[in-house]
Amino acid sequence: MNRSHLFLPLLLSIFTSSLVCADQRITVHDLIGVWTTSDQGTNHAMTADQVRSNCKSFKMIIHADLRVEAITLGDSGGFMFWAVAETPCKLADNILACRMNVYTEKRRLSENKPVAWSLKAAGNGLFDSKTLIGSDAEDTMYRCADTVQETSLITSKKQI
Repeated sequence: MNRSHLFLPLLLSIFTSSLVCADQRITVHDLIGVWTTSDQGTNHAMTADQVRSNCKSFKMIIHADLRVEAITLGDSGGFMFWAVAETPCKLADNILACRMNVYTEKRRLSENKPVAWSLKAAGNGLFDSKTLIGSDAEDTMYRCADTVQETSLITSKKQI
C-alpha cells in the first residue's frame, strides 16, 4: 500500500505553519506614506479620532526613494522639530536605518545623526516600531490621511 499520499499533507502542514510563525518581510512599498505613532508604547486599538489627532502633532513621512522625514508640529501650525534623511535610508531585515539632520525653525540641532528602527507588521496595515539607537522607544505606526507631496518639508525647507 502506497502511503505517500499521507506524507504530502503532513509536509505541507509543517511548511505552512513555519510560514505563519515567520516575521513578515516589510518592503519599501509597505512603508511609503505619511504616518503617526501611538502614545506611550505599542497600541493596536487607537480610534480613528485618536489617529487624526496624533497626525496633527507628529508625522513621519517615508518617500518612495526611502528618504524619511519626522515632523513635530507646533501650535502655530509650523514645525517645532524636523528631522530629515536627505539621502535614502536603508531597509534590510525589517530594520530601517538612516542618517538624519535635525532642525528647529531657527537652527540645525544635529547633522548626520544615525537612527534606526526595527519594524514588525502588526496586521491591519499597522507596524510596531522600536528605536534601536537612542531612546529605545516602542510604538505603533498608523497611516495619516495626508499625502507625501502635501506634507513633506523637503522642498519648502530649501526655499527658507
